[in-house]
Amino acid sequence: MVSIPSARAARRAVQYLFAAGCVYTGWRFLGFLAWTADPGAPFVPRPAGVEAFLPIAALAGLKSLVLTGAYDFVHPAGLTILLAAMACALVFRKSFCGFVCPVGLASDLVGAAGRRAGISRAAPRLLDRLAGAVKYLFLAFFLASIFVLMDAASARQFLASPYNLTADAHLLKLFMHPSGTFLAVLGFLVLAGAVFRNAWCRWLCPYGALLGLLGLAGPCAVSHDAQGCDGCGRCRRACPMDISPGAAARSPQCVGCGQCVEACPKPGTLRLRLFTRPVPRFTALIGGTGLFAGICLLAMALGGWEASLPVAMLRSLYASVMR
Repeated sequence: MVSIPSARAARRAVQYLFAAGCVYTGWRFLGFLAWTADPGAPFVPRPAGVEAFLPIAALAGLKSLVLTGAYDFVHPAGLTILLAAMACALVFRKSFCGFVCPVGLASDLVGAAGRRAGISRAAPRLLDRLAGAVKYLFLAFFLASIFVLMDAASARQFLASPYNLTADAHLLKLFMHPSGTFLAVLGFLVLAGAVFRNAWCRWLCPYGALLGLLGLAGPCAVSHDAQGCDGCGRCRRACPMDISPGAAARSPQCVGCGQCVEACPKPGTLRLRLFTRPVPRFTALIGGTGLFAGICLLAMALGGWEASLPVAMLRSLYASVMR
């Protein structure tokens, strides 16, 4: 008889699968950059999936799509990934953050290392609320900058700018040649994530802030029977976002992983629901990742994935950035 994996094990397996895809995409991108720098190197096409790491460019592409109806011709895969993540959030809470995002996996692993080292702590409620507001300030800044202060002409100009065309290479250079300030900030984030579970995702990520707000408007939630709850706290300890008992239904932090439902010793006290109907704990995992993959595959079939830019132009631009 085949045993059913735990919600945590299933979630981790899916996270590693998407992370492996990111590693492969990064390897292909390095091959593409090597081709741009060396006239004798074999041609490697630029992998469109690298645009997943360009959320600001995707927001600008979304604005242009709303105003003009034209799909982003520079980073179409980035726009598709943003739209897919938003669709997943509307139906299955922050399933993109919980199962797909490689930064979310890294944040999870840092938190797990902190627990093994014995330095993990639960954040005081006041600190959690104050720190949790930071990502909404970041989100408001980006939304105002792109959707309020940037007009249609400016959006088109930004999309076609040399910097945006090669934004992925600029991001790579930041990690390949980090400044002291960058390393200090990264070290602080790692330490914060080791002490306070998933600190980056809970407190600082504007992408997650957007998806969390969309998730609150959707039909998926964790219901809590207060009368059946004995306050044991197992659900909070199992929750990757450290959500307190009974708060998941109204929390924008919930990723719909079902780990709290599985950890509860009293069956029926916690339930994952879609609209008003109880559903299996793997619903958000299967539904969210399936919807995300389906939208990306549809975009590939309809021409909304690969940029149709001249290869010679890309070679010249990327070579100048990586010198």
